[in-house]
Amino acid sequence: MPKQTIEYQPQGRPRIWVASAFPTICDNLLPIMTIDTKAPFAAAVYKPDTADRAALMKFVKKQKSLNTRVGGILQEARFNSEGRLVELNAVDVSTNRHIPIFRPVKGADECRLDISALTETTNIIRNAIDDRLDLIVVEKFGELEQGGKGLIDEILQTIVEGIPLLVCVPEAALPIWQDRTGELGSVIPFTEEGFQQWWQNLK
Repeated sequence: MPKQTIEYQPQGRPRIWVASAFPTICDNLLPIMTIDTKAPFAAAVYKPDTADRAALMKFVKKQKSLNTRVGGILQEARFNSEGRLVELNAVDVSTNRHIPIFRPVKGADECRLDISALTETTNIIRNAIDDRLDLIVVEKFGELEQGGKGLIDEILQTIVEGIPLLVCVPEAALPIWQDRTGELGSVIPFTEEGFQQWWQNLK
């Protein structure tokens, strides 16, 4: 059965063609854009030794103070004295509500993913899309998303809708991200200055 497509034309932007269904992660996004088109999304690439991992949160707080309608998901981690992750929360940008993602497993030396949290986080992104916010942020393009799960459908739907999107991408996963997005969008440094410059260039 041939793949069906829908035509999407963001206001003031060239026409984009994307798949209407996402049968596989490799086929999730098949846009055709002119060379001069600036896709309104960016991968904020970080490394294990990135100095300021709070840079995105700072940028989001500043945008909210400027009345930018920003939503999405940030992450807040807590580590023990040995540097081991003991807690990871998703933070709803719009409400500042904390949603447990990983919690310690009793009697084990590791944290376990709270599957129920995935439903809550996907709903946050879907609501941000429905509300046509000015900017959506997603922290991060993690292992689930790289494997076609997690928030990948919501990330791609944000792109399809033409809503500006900023996604945190581990440096090691950048080739996967670029493959999924057809090497469209920007690749920017994980710094407040990098975020601000990208955002200004979209206006």
